[in-house]
Amino acid sequence: LGFTHYCGQRNSNGAFIVWAKKRMAAKLKAIKAELQRRKHHRTTEVGAWLRKVVLGYFQYHAVPGNSTQLRIFSRRVCWLWRTVLVRRSQRAQVGWDRLYPLLSRWIPRPRVLHPYPMARFAVMHPW
Repeated sequence: LGFTHYCGQRNSNGAFIVWAKKRMAAKLKAIKAELQRRKHHRTTEVGAWLRKVVLGYFQYHAVPGNSTQLRIFSRRVCWLWRTVLVRRSQRAQVGWDRLYPLLSRWIPRPRVLHPYPMARFAVMHPW
């Protein structure tokens, strides 16, 4: 999977969990390359594409205990999109006040989509 998934922030020994970040870094690198390729496309096209990519990422990685990493991923995608929009031209001044409506429309908020393991198993084994 993309991260080492645990339910919580500490393992059974009490040590902090270190998330595996290779998949997230690879996905962000691919998104950055595609955003640079789509730099001069309409923002609605790019926003619709980004929404699909981020939702697909969340559907795979949105397990309990992973919401912090989902938030980090979402923020980095927003930052990458802003960077590309700023570099469209020399005069492009895309401030956060102009960008927030775009982000709220196209980038979904991270939320846990998969139930906790005990909630899943309680359906099959109600004892």
